[in-house]
Amino acid sequence: MVRPDEAVRRIDALVQVGMRLAGSAPSGRIALAKLATALEEEWIPRPWRSSVWPELERARAAAVAEPVSPQGVEQALRVAWGAKPTDELDELDTEPVAVTPTSQVHRGVLDGTDVAVKLLRPGLAGVVRQDLALLEGLAGPLGAAFPALDAQAILHEVRERVLDELDLEHEAETMRRFQRSLRNHPQLVVPAPATRLSHPEVLVSEWIDGVPFPQAKDPDRAAAWLVIFTLGGIRAGLLHADPDPDDVLELPDGRLAVLDYGATRTVSRERADLGLALVEAFAAGDAEALGDALERLGALPADHGARALELTRVALGELGEPGPSRLDSEAVVGMGKRAAGQPEDAVEIAMQGGLPPEDLWPLRGAGLAFGTIAQTGASGDWLELTLRALRDGWDAVPD
Repeated sequence: MVRPDEAVRRIDALVQVGMRLAGSAPSGRIALAKLATALEEEWIPRPWRSSVWPELERARAAAVAEPVSPQGVEQALRVAWGAKPTDELDELDTEPVAVTPTSQVHRGVLDGTDVAVKLLRPGLAGVVRQDLALLEGLAGPLGAAFPALDAQAILHEVRERVLDELDLEHEAETMRRFQRSLRNHPQLVVPAPATRLSHPEVLVSEWIDGVPFPQAKDPDRAAAWLVIFTLGGIRAGLLHADPDPDDVLELPDGRLAVLDYGATRTVSRERADLGLALVEAFAAGDAEALGDALERLGALPADHGARALELTRVALGELGEPGPSRLDSEAVVGMGKRAAGQPEDAVEIAMQGGLPPEDLWPLRGAGLAFGTIAQTGASGDWLELTLRALRDGWDAVPD
């Protein structure tokens, strides 16, 4: 059995290699900048907080320091559309309304209707394709830290999904699928893309006004619908993996809109069923059923079910119990401390457990959704909401 101190040493080696690689390449710094928006400083465990957080902050500040110039915007659109932007749009504001590490958004008018024009940073896709080769440097320390993990398969999945995120034409197609599935939903809104103007580096979509998720008037209600949108997508076979706080809007009528569809993945019905079985087993306290679901998912041998159940219940605390509880930064930090208080169980599961590549983006989506909620301090019956979303999909309704 691997000792807890040895496990920490292996993970530390992985963190250090990952930070060096990320800091040495443009795409790595972009990844750090995006990670910074999803985390709070106190969520990072103390062994790494003092070194990792400053790097995340520097990357975030640098990533949005210089937007593409108005001349650069017009040139990029001319190249994408083969015509002047004003030949396609009624109006275009060349000053961005939002700037992210990978893109910027402008307001325009198309056929008399306000639209959002998303522009990928020129040359970014090519740079990232070259940088993705650096992921190979993580294979060794990743495999050493988590021996049961298929490191090469995980890194291949990361490459594929990152390339999808940098293809705005692919994003437009995905947005259309979400929009068609949810266009009659009473509470969830997806902007309609203008597919005739879609291009690998340009996406035009319906403009939607609202307030960012952290400023929602009713954070508990907004949080419930975000859980249903994200986890309900697993049942629908369409998983949104990046519910960024600034891209989730509460509309004036209380509905919830999600704007960005770069990070997505399809999910098979079989894995959706297994995910539901896993959460149902946890809710019932059924270690045998939990172990069976974990093994069928390819995540952990079945005989570790009891240990996994106990560790998860201890770590989640009241967040994993029936009834409402507050999800905020204090709750996130508490989970980490409680898990650290069970070092032998945590290490054994980490050493024996794997992560099927097809579950990487669904886990990312779930983690970021609850991380986004934690930034607001919303309260909810998280276990019941998760069960309803996984069981009923986008037809689920919170209390």
